[in-house]
Amino acid sequence: MEPHDDIEDVLPPDALFRAMEPFGPPLGDAACVTWDPNCFPSKRDQTAAFDGEATVPERDIPQARAMCHTCPLLESCRRYAYDSRDQHVFLAGETAEERRKKWRKSGEIAKRRRVVDELYALRLPTATIARMLGRDESSIRGDLREVEKRRSDLPPTA
Repeated sequence: MEPHDDIEDVLPPDALFRAMEPFGPPLGDAACVTWDPNCFPSKRDQTAAFDGEATVPERDIPQARAMCHTCPLLESCRRYAYDSRDQHVFLAGETAEERRKKWRKSGEIAKRRRVVDELYALRLPTATIARMLGRDESSIRGDLREVEKRRSDLPPTA
C-alpha cells in the first residue's frame, strides 16, 4: 500500500476509528444505562453524572459510585476505563480525575502499541502510522517489534 494523505479513502468504513480506539465499552446491561430514581432526581442528572458533567457533584458522584458498585459489569468496565484512558466520563465508580491519578506510563505505552498494531494490521506503512500518531518512525518500528515479541512469548492456543 502506498502512503496516502487521505487514508480514509482507502480503508473500509470505521476501520480507522476501530484501529485508533481499539478498546470498546463492555457489552451487557450496565447499571448506569437505566435511570434509577432512588439515586438521581432525573434521567438528565444521571446522564450528566456519567458523562463527567455532574449537575451537583457532591450529590451525583456518590450516587453514581453507588450504582457502579452494584453493576454486574463493574470489572469489565474498570478494564475498559483504564485501557481506553478515557479522560472525561465517570466509569467503574471513578471520575476521570481519579483514574488519571492512577495511570502509569506502562499503560500509556501498552495502549500506543495496541493502536500501532491495529493500524499496521490495516496495512498502513510505518511512516503513515508515525505521522498519524505524531511519533518518530523508529519508535513505531520498535513498538511493532515489541508487539511481535509479546505475541511469540504467548503459549500456543489449541
